[in-house]
Amino acid sequence: MPQDSVPRSRHSAPGMHAALVGLVLLLVAAAWAEPYEDRCYRCHGQSWIAQRSPTALAAMVRAPEGGERRIRDVSEIPGLLVTGEAFAASAHGGLACTECHPGVDTLPHNQVVASLSCVACHAGAANDVAMGMHAPTVEGTPNCAHCHGDAHAIRKYGGPRTYTRAIEMVERCSACHGDVSHGKFSPAETFHDSIHGEALFKKGLVSAPMCTDCHGPHAMFTAADPRSPVHPLNVPETCGACHQGVVPVFLNSVHGRNLLAGRADAASCTSCHHSHGVAGADTTFAIDVVAECSHCHIKLGESYLRSYHGKATQLGGRNAAVCSKCHGAHDIQPASDPTSRIAAGNLVATCGECHPGANENFVKYIAHVDYTDRSQNPVVFFTFWGMTILLCSVLLVFIPHSLLWFQRTLGERLRSKGHGHGSGRMVRRFNRMHRLTHALIIISFMGLVATGFPLKYSYTGWAQAIASLFGGIHAMGILHRLFAVVTFAYAGLHLGFLAWFFWRKCPAPRWRYIIGPDSMLFSLKDFKDFIAMMKWFFRRGPRPQFDRWAYFEKFDYWGEIWGVIVIGGSGLLLWFPTLFTKVLPGWILNVAMVIHSIEALLAASVIFLVHFFNTHLRPERFPIDLTMWSGQMTEEEMKIERPAEYARLVESGALEERLEEPISARRRLLGIVLGMTAFLIGIALIVLAIQTEILNLVK
Repeated sequence: MPQDSVPRSRHSAPGMHAALVGLVLLLVAAAWAEPYEDRCYRCHGQSWIAQRSPTALAAMVRAPEGGERRIRDVSEIPGLLVTGEAFAASAHGGLACTECHPGVDTLPHNQVVASLSCVACHAGAANDVAMGMHAPTVEGTPNCAHCHGDAHAIRKYGGPRTYTRAIEMVERCSACHGDVSHGKFSPAETFHDSIHGEALFKKGLVSAPMCTDCHGPHAMFTAADPRSPVHPLNVPETCGACHQGVVPVFLNSVHGRNLLAGRADAASCTSCHHSHGVAGADTTFAIDVVAECSHCHIKLGESYLRSYHGKATQLGGRNAAVCSKCHGAHDIQPASDPTSRIAAGNLVATCGECHPGANENFVKYIAHVDYTDRSQNPVVFFTFWGMTILLCSVLLVFIPHSLLWFQRTLGERLRSKGHGHGSGRMVRRFNRMHRLTHALIIISFMGLVATGFPLKYSYTGWAQAIASLFGGIHAMGILHRLFAVVTFAYAGLHLGFLAWFFWRKCPAPRWRYIIGPDSMLFSLKDFKDFIAMMKWFFRRGPRPQFDRWAYFEKFDYWGEIWGVIVIGGSGLLLWFPTLFTKVLPGWILNVAMVIHSIEALLAASVIFLVHFFNTHLRPERFPIDLTMWSGQMTEEEMKIERPAEYARLVESGALEERLEEPISARRRLLGIVLGMTAFLIGIALIVLAIQTEILNLVK
């Protein structure tokens, strides 16, 4: 072996060892020089970590000494994936992993990795949360992640509001405050359906308010807490952040001044507009706000709902005056303030917006009248009680009259002793003019009641349903006036017929048609017949011998005339208010309303409860009397129903002149159908009215 080969062999081993150590140190140094986050992303930045099974993940961490490995829940695994791009864009993007997760530099990780609380860095926000409803001491309250989301993707504060961000914020609150997809009543649902929610969800307006805009971010308090932005005293400032032009006007109003004076019970923005379910200031809102005003102004609300304006509103009238129409909206002032819309000097202009031609007399109308308050207006007060006493007096006489008649003849009809409709020769009782007039009465009266009762009982569901059936309050009002025209038409037709008859056709002696047995004027015989009828009811005497007209028929006739005059006259006042108040004070309209309403109820009660019984419901005539339809009654019926008239006709020989052929079966069937239709409608309406009146009494 050459000499120089030995030294080379001796020195090569130490050199190789040194080189190897240097290489290892270089590799270690290079590894430690790599940013720690990059080493974290080698696992937590790779998609595979979110796809591993819980068992495989458990094998990758260090189990506690002497303990068992923890198997993660499947739902936790996706959270292990943290992409570098998402984290860098977050509010925490400038932090190292170890700043929030101390001890993670040990590999493999401990099974339980320590994490710093958000409080460590965000003490101020934590203190704010601790003061409010979301304080951690309250069971079930959300933690930071519930609202802010994953700590690795928290958005930076103060960035531009985007549509996605706004939707995300509202949906995070909705997770606890009601899921709108379930359709349950909740703050989230009402907000979603509100004008604010519509602006955000449907129109994509990122400037629409979110939950935190009104409630604040961390220090959230109940609306009763003076620290809350939605406390009544703070609401104007909160709403004013967006509605800047409205707030100064509101704060100068009577409501705003009360708020500024520290009265938390004064009306604030949410008192009228609500909080989460804020509606648009459209007609529907204006109608609904009546209920809101009534929460504070209870008596005024009750009197408003009794007025035509209130009744029309309850039936969905979109043109009827509501509170804001007369008093204003944000600029409401007391009547004593000269700037108020209802101040004495401004009333003509205010009323004139809906009633062109309004004058100083017109505005004397009492908008919030209380009929039982004599101090408001004695005439209205006494009119109300006078009409009420008249209504009760008539019904207290004639309803028992009908019931006594019913019990007296029911047994006879059941034993087949009642004559029913009878058969035999037909005797003419009413001529064509009488039948035409009666037909017009039926049409107008049924129409007036069907279109008038819903207005009278506008607060009931059945009245609102009928109004909808007619096409709403406006269409119903037009129909009501058309039926009123029919009323005036048949009244004029009847007066014209009477004048023509007495001038051209009245046979001698004419006095018979004025004070004789054919007269509609009350006589001493009617009083005697009434007394005899009472005795007959109690089986203390025979049935009275009625002539052409019985006392109850004369009552119907004069009641109809009275109704046309009273209801028609008061109706004209209400139909043309500005015309009549050119010479009459406005409170005459309140009087007209009282008379029209109570007299209409009286007329309907008499017709449907008394007249219907006298003609159709009494056992001997049930189920329907077609005499007025055909103009005929059988000779047998006439002997029993009108014995005095029958005897006169036989004695004078006029009976044969009145004999007629019976009407056809088709015409009779048509009469039954029409008569039963009117009968059933009338009974249904009066039953609904009675039921409503009884419920009002027991409240």
